[in-house]
Amino acid sequence: MHKSVLVRYLRAFEPRDWRELRKLVASPFFNQREDVRQLLTYLEKPIRQNQLDRLDKHVVFRRLFPKRPFHEATLRHCRSFLLQLVKQYLIQNELPREQPQQQLLLARALHQRGLVQYAERELRKARQELERSPWRHGHFHFQRYQIAQEELALTLLQKRSGLVNFQSVSESLTLAYIADLLRHSCSLLMQRSMSTTAHSSQLREAVLRLIDESDYREVPAVGLYWRIYQALHYQEEGQPERSEAAFERAKLLLEQHWSRFPPQEIREIYLFTINYCIRRLNQGEFRFVREAFELFRSGLEKQTLLHRGYQSSFSYKNITRLGMALGEDEWVAYFLEQYKAQLPPRERDNTWRYNLAFFYFQQPDYARAMPLLQQVELKDTLNNLDARRMLLRSYYELRAYDALDSLLDSFSAYIYRQKDMGYHRDNYLNLIRFVKRMIHLEQNDREAWDQLREELLLTAQVAEREWLTKEITKHRKNSWS
Repeated sequence: MHKSVLVRYLRAFEPRDWRELRKLVASPFFNQREDVRQLLTYLEKPIRQNQLDRLDKHVVFRRLFPKRPFHEATLRHCRSFLLQLVKQYLIQNELPREQPQQQLLLARALHQRGLVQYAERELRKARQELERSPWRHGHFHFQRYQIAQEELALTLLQKRSGLVNFQSVSESLTLAYIADLLRHSCSLLMQRSMSTTAHSSQLREAVLRLIDESDYREVPAVGLYWRIYQALHYQEEGQPERSEAAFERAKLLLEQHWSRFPPQEIREIYLFTINYCIRRLNQGEFRFVREAFELFRSGLEKQTLLHRGYQSSFSYKNITRLGMALGEDEWVAYFLEQYKAQLPPRERDNTWRYNLAFFYFQQPDYARAMPLLQQVELKDTLNNLDARRMLLRSYYELRAYDALDSLLDSFSAYIYRQKDMGYHRDNYLNLIRFVKRMIHLEQNDREAWDQLREELLLTAQVAEREWLTKEITKHRKNSWS
């Protein structure tokens, strides 16, 4: 039962969600079944305490129906009913955020019951609520379209043709469509493998020409995505100058209009621009380290990088690494402590230790990095490899050879247990192999060190090549003297 859809839904609930769900399930308007109320009551404690082993279906059934023999269909039906109530709660929870949508739904209900005058009144309220909203994203224009469409239906019903505003309906729908088309096109360009799959290219090109020839580009929901799309597209086409010009314009529009987009969408826009910088950085254009760093720092200041109140471990790591690459050590130290509380609780300590260890490792202060790395337990394979890599070097630099020998064995075993590691597998196995050789070679055996250096030169895939080369060269010089 612990793998059921119901339990997966409830595991994502916050304390507030549980409080509100209890009220909904207890309401006769939504639920009149006592067994469903009891099921929710029983599930709450083991789910919130992450004791899922207590959710055996036989145990749950006995709690709900103590005098009846186990009947799986009965339990399944009760569980299904509760799941529908959970979904109803989630819908109800979203409605307060969509005040214009509520007014629109009310207007439609009144229209269907023939209360046209009251429907018009609610539509006016809906439009007023929408215009008071700070957002000017694609959904804003779609809501404008929905309200205008309902107003049009009421106008035609009363045959007031002189008041029909077809232009308002068409214009709002056009802006909503263009904004969403550009948004999804940016997403597709960020995923190269999918960049030819969605939306007709011919239609997209027609829309792009329309934007270029009209004032639509002055609309924030259109203009910002248009510039981001151009930056990504021209980069793909091998036109770096045009790509960078579009990127610079996108940055200006982002600074001007960031507050006109809801949190989830502006976070996505920031990640579009940051990922653009990382692409350029991966092509060897290291000046984009600063560009990506400043976008991250801007996002932190405006709190636009948060998802449900938390900053992702991915962003926390990237900000740390970009800052260190730029020599912003003092700021990074401040960032690691100041923004630790924004990390998701379940991974907070591990993520903080891992990145603080990287901070010390880069200085380099191996003595302070090492104990942090020894405490790190990371689920992500690449982060785990990176943490072990740093611990390997720390042991080596501190000459903790017994601990290093043990680590090399466990490191190798870890790699062999992983699947689908690609080129990382050979990179790290070769690193382990070379370090094992290094710690067991005689210091004065110059010929052996020469041979090891030649092997390194002939090995195509090896992690930490630069560090290995430096260490082997140092030993060769020592053995020569």
